[in-house]
Amino acid sequence: MRVLSLSLPLLLLLLGGCGGCDKKPPAGPGAPELAKLIQLQGQVMVQQDAASRPGRVDEPLYPGEAVVTGPGSTARVRYINGVEVEVAENSRFRVNGAPGALTLELEEGRIVSTSPKAGGNGLTVTGRFGRAELVTASEMVFDLREEDPKLTLQYGDIRVLDPRGQPIQVVAGEELALSLGKPRQAPPAVVAEEIVFTLKPQGGKARVRGAQDSAFADVAPDQSRELGRGAAFEIPANSSARLSSRSLQVSLAGDTAGTLQEASRRGDQSSYTLQLSRGKARLLFGTGKQSLKLTDARGEVELKVSEQSTISVSNPEAGATVTVLAGQAELVADGKTTLLKAGEGVRRASESPQAEQASAPLLVLPPDAKGARVFTDGPGEAGIQVPSASGAPLRVEVAEESSFREPLLAGRAGADQVRFESPARGELHWRFLGEDGNVRAQGSARFQPDRGRSALADSNPKAEVLETGLKATIYFQSAVPSLHFSFEPRPGARSYQLRIYRAADVQKPLLQRVTNQNQYSLEPGTLGEGRYLWYVAALGPGGDELAGGRMNKLELVYDNERRGLALSRPRPGERVGREGVPVEGVVPRGSRLFLNGQAMKLDAKGRFSQRLPPTEALVFRLVSGQDEAYWIRTLRKARP
Repeated sequence: MRVLSLSLPLLLLLLGGCGGCDKKPPAGPGAPELAKLIQLQGQVMVQQDAASRPGRVDEPLYPGEAVVTGPGSTARVRYINGVEVEVAENSRFRVNGAPGALTLELEEGRIVSTSPKAGGNGLTVTGRFGRAELVTASEMVFDLREEDPKLTLQYGDIRVLDPRGQPIQVVAGEELALSLGKPRQAPPAVVAEEIVFTLKPQGGKARVRGAQDSAFADVAPDQSRELGRGAAFEIPANSSARLSSRSLQVSLAGDTAGTLQEASRRGDQSSYTLQLSRGKARLLFGTGKQSLKLTDARGEVELKVSEQSTISVSNPEAGATVTVLAGQAELVADGKTTLLKAGEGVRRASESPQAEQASAPLLVLPPDAKGARVFTDGPGEAGIQVPSASGAPLRVEVAEESSFREPLLAGRAGADQVRFESPARGELHWRFLGEDGNVRAQGSARFQPDRGRSALADSNPKAEVLETGLKATIYFQSAVPSLHFSFEPRPGARSYQLRIYRAADVQKPLLQRVTNQNQYSLEPGTLGEGRYLWYVAALGPGGDELAGGRMNKLELVYDNERRGLALSRPRPGERVGREGVPVEGVVPRGSRLFLNGQAMKLDAKGRFSQRLPPTEALVFRLVSGQDEAYWIRTLRKARP
């Protein structure tokens, strides 16, 4: 009887659960842990054969165990390969399989299976609907609450076989109901519609070759050419072009070449295959589901978008750098799916390509800039600061015209700035829109080449100074002029002595020069800005001073009448050494000057001079009244 009194409670404990006691692994040596309960709410039970127990958070699950949820109860299970299963109320499923070949048997209810971006394959879901295998990162809803099972693929790729072993086509975003009472009718075939692009040069000409052509043909700036499957294009270095269809616009920079290998539409899904051999392209996707397979030097990469997005592709010769400028996209390469948001990119040329935040461009314009002027020696990276906004992110549009009829860039904006390629010449307009479509901020800028206009003249002008007895005032704006003194010849004079005094000290000459002519030139810089007196003494044959001559007044005045930035250093393309970068110049009086975001110290006449640590680019921002202008000066590294 003593033995019976001990065994009966133990038997009841095994049949009815053990409450908060520690769970023991199922019978059988070395049973592997396959999953874990990571979240539960309400009545959630774990069953193994005839035994059951209340589920607990972080409780491991072993082969053959079932998770059961009661009314108003939910649970979340994570498999060892990262797949997570969200379990609805009144549901039951069984964990089974082995590591590397995991299975989930849905017996009743509803679950949502989410496979991660990496390592989530190797799970097979079975039930009355048949059999489903997770292929890539995906999310799938399995619903057995009604007589006909329902399947919904939220995103990704999944392989489904019905109970008869026949493949089932599952389209992302569409609910599929399976009738098990009669053979399932095959969905109507969707005929692929070829998409034709139109190529139009934007500056200069372009060269194209159709799939059936044997040679390239020129397309003039005032012409356009339709391109279909297999058409190739070449954009000269001094030109650009736009390749357009109804839902995709490709802006091709100079010195870009490639082939449009395929473009088609099936239902609401558009697919493209583009091969780039060199150059740079900007892809503007319209709304709707689209995918683009891009071939570069490292192979094929696929971009999947489901909203309006703009993506930059560059350096395909070594392995493309793909950057999302606005919106978002899924990048699929080497069996790995990476979600890229605005401001993020992947450099495929690196040893281990991965998503990374793009560095901020040197020039970032304010969102509400009105007609800002930008002077540069060529196109480059620039940005627009994103205005602060609460709630949902803003949408951004950038276009060449204020009507925004043909935007160059569009999509959801990132958190900090919107990157774009600044034109060498022309206007850009931008605006930020809220969810309601109302404009939150807008601005514009005009870009034009500097072409040395900001270079301060370093040649010294020549100023004539005459002996009149009156005051001579000489104004200069850049380099100090050379001074050429002229005076009347004196009878009996063999030579002349030029004496120059500071106006505040007429007792001691500042300098004396002797000449045997009635004129004399001082080298530039001998006299600086200030007030002076000068006198010419005629010298006789013995060196004695003859009578005559007069005292003259002279003033050198720095006069700043400039309307923009003037730089004497650094010069365009100047090499940068270890000692740093000398920065010298002048701006209009009353202006404010910023260099790489830092305020510059100016004297009373707008001049500045300082030395910066070595850098390869300088961005000057000049604020004069209500006007703003920017100058970008690029430098070169010193030779090793």
